[in-house]
Amino acid sequence: MACADMAAAATLKPASIELFCITPNQPAVLAFHVEAGGLNARVDVVVRDYAGRVVPTANVNVSDDGLLRLSLQLEPGFYEIEFPAAEQQFGVICQPAFEGDRDPFFAIDSAMSWLVHDDATREGLVKVLARSGVPMSRERLNWGEVNPDVDRWDWESSRRYETLRQVCQREDIEVLEMFHGTTRWAGAVGKYPEDLVGTARAWRQIARRLGPTWGAMEVWNEPDISFGDNLPADQYVALVKTFAYAFQQEKVATPLVGGVFAHFNRQYLDNAARNGLLDQVPIVSFHTYGRAPGMEELIGRYRQWLVDYGRPSMPLWLTECGRPWKRGPQRPPADQDAESALDIVMKGVESKACGIDRYFPFVYPYYEERESNFGMMGREATPLRSMASYVQLVTALSHKRYLGDLKCEDAKIQRARVFGNGKEVLVVLCTGSPDTDATIRFDLPVQAIAGIDGRQLAAREDGSIPIPDGLVYVRLERKQLGERLQTDTQAMQLLAYSEQVKGEPQTASPVVLRYQFDADLVEARSEAYRLLAETPGKMSFAFRAYNLSSEPQKRTLVLSFSQPVVLEAEAAQSVTIPASGFADVRWDVDLSGAFAATGMLCATVRTQGADAAEGESVEIDLKGNPSLDQVLGRYPVQRRLPIGDLSAWANNITGSGKMTMRVSEDGGWRLNCQFRGGDRWVYPHLRLAGDVAVERYSAIVLRAKCAREAAVRLFLWEGDTGVGYISPVVIPADGKWHTAVVPFEDLTVSGANRPDPNHRLDRDQVRRISIGMNSESDENTLDVSDVFFVAEN
Repeated sequence: MACADMAAAATLKPASIELFCITPNQPAVLAFHVEAGGLNARVDVVVRDYAGRVVPTANVNVSDDGLLRLSLQLEPGFYEIEFPAAEQQFGVICQPAFEGDRDPFFAIDSAMSWLVHDDATREGLVKVLARSGVPMSRERLNWGEVNPDVDRWDWESSRRYETLRQVCQREDIEVLEMFHGTTRWAGAVGKYPEDLVGTARAWRQIARRLGPTWGAMEVWNEPDISFGDNLPADQYVALVKTFAYAFQQEKVATPLVGGVFAHFNRQYLDNAARNGLLDQVPIVSFHTYGRAPGMEELIGRYRQWLVDYGRPSMPLWLTECGRPWKRGPQRPPADQDAESALDIVMKGVESKACGIDRYFPFVYPYYEERESNFGMMGREATPLRSMASYVQLVTALSHKRYLGDLKCEDAKIQRARVFGNGKEVLVVLCTGSPDTDATIRFDLPVQAIAGIDGRQLAAREDGSIPIPDGLVYVRLERKQLGERLQTDTQAMQLLAYSEQVKGEPQTASPVVLRYQFDADLVEARSEAYRLLAETPGKMSFAFRAYNLSSEPQKRTLVLSFSQPVVLEAEAAQSVTIPASGFADVRWDVDLSGAFAATGMLCATVRTQGADAAEGESVEIDLKGNPSLDQVLGRYPVQRRLPIGDLSAWANNITGSGKMTMRVSEDGGWRLNCQFRGGDRWVYPHLRLAGDVAVERYSAIVLRAKCAREAAVRLFLWEGDTGVGYISPVVIPADGKWHTAVVPFEDLTVSGANRPDPNHRLDRDQVRRISIGMNSESDENTLDVSDVFFVAEN
């Protein structure tokens, strides 16, 4: 609609971000500052709904104060406002303001401390959260910026940390604080602070200052990957114990959140649990960028881990969970925007059904990372479809409990989750992909139908329901469900765990033990410490006992092992740990033969004495370097793959890369690859012979070496479906030969490939494997001499 004059060179900027959330069927005005141009040409304003249909309801005028004002009155839903002459678009959420108590399940990862630099934009974004019924915002705090020296504090820094948190507090938005960076004066063990005494003292002061704005505090971010320097979990848990004691002494009511896991790596999780993580915190968090259909299985794995360690009802928070679009434009194309919206919303639906306590989509503001943009707002800070759809999810499911699944006959329906609150019943139906013409058969009387953004939809004359967005909300009367409501679902079992009585963390001790690993003796990886010596022999073990209290602490430290070893001194050593200090203890141990049985060894140090308390222990996992023959000796059932037949291999490398393979003298192969920067991956495919029945085996054994730094992994592919399951890193990339055992149960579905409809590795469908790497350098070489499928019986 041509409504006013504006120069083609003009740039529009929203006057107030929060005004782009309007009330349905009521007059609203959007105001824009006019920058970098004048108002001297005809202005076309085009308003489109979620589906891209033009809505002719706009009126523009320019006031004396120089603001361009757009008057609207719209039905519920999402809208995009386009000014073709300015080549700009802006998003609008048309939903009633949230009223009543907000549902704590709904949160968001905002990261405005780092991603949004303008105070006015920050304040507008916070007000949008308050209006939308989102009670918690995840933030970031760089410790080194607020506390650059031991006694120097800068609560604002260039990022205006304190001001942002005060804005959140004023709008009644709790902050989930998170930090994953040390400060220079605290030293470093990998990326963690070395000075745990100073860390405890500093964070007591930070909590005194910023704590009133917090709703919870996450200790670190994704410690299981590079953010934790890929160190084993025992190093991370020492930091968690430090925080637990500091907050306990400061009487901080803010709950600590531990874990913050990037991946479900059972070896890392088990070591964290054995080191007392689940005793120190009341909440565990994790992240996923997988697709919605795999959520139930993933949540089930985390819940089973908690069950295995006696914490079945411990709250699980999903504090990062997103679906990016391709970087570049100010706002994504409609199809990419709709795909992001569907996955983010459906993961929220699945999380609520499966008993997740809080859900944080990633990420609220515009944010580009590598080739992706994770933002739920455009560069101009107005809503995308993903944000509008999340607000509708908040509106639709707040304070509704999962009741079960609705039995549906239409095969297009992937999920039919039923929620209710005693007043109404809502069915969330999902097909998994947007399709403007899609309908589904639905043979129950409906009260109302809403699209993913809350716009009202109508049933067709034949009774079918439109589902153009891949997801639809259907309101029913409870009595209509009858026997169609299925309550014996996997999700219901997971929800039941989350609703059990919660335990309390144990009293934190001032004594924290940490393994002082020697990088000349072991390589620290997230799964374990790997011995560098090819043949294990004598080795020193050093441990540091920190005393976070103001009084000296006397303890006896006792070292034990999971396999027979020879200690050259007494296993028990007594120390007096000075107030606000530490004491070091060392043992010399002969490890000859300790790795023969399993290739793994666990070393444990516990305290004894009159004042010894629970939690004063540390467990470290050590991995040896067994030969191929030693590993194969554990598995009676074996099948060697003919990897030297290069005709069975197919190239598979990133578009900018080149790869060559040649047969090596040992009957294996050498892979040389070259890249031109960017995403450096190479995973050639091996087609398995027809008589290879993968379901007969439980693991893969391979012997390989990688010349330069890389993440060496393998894939199993289910037929030609594009569904791939990826391993953790299998060998160190140090130019030396290593033998690895990769249990099939350690493989997880690859989020970079097609989602798996049944969310499990079907070994009987595996017809291809890939062995390769994500290289850190533009040139690399991978040698593989042997690959076996194996089983214990």
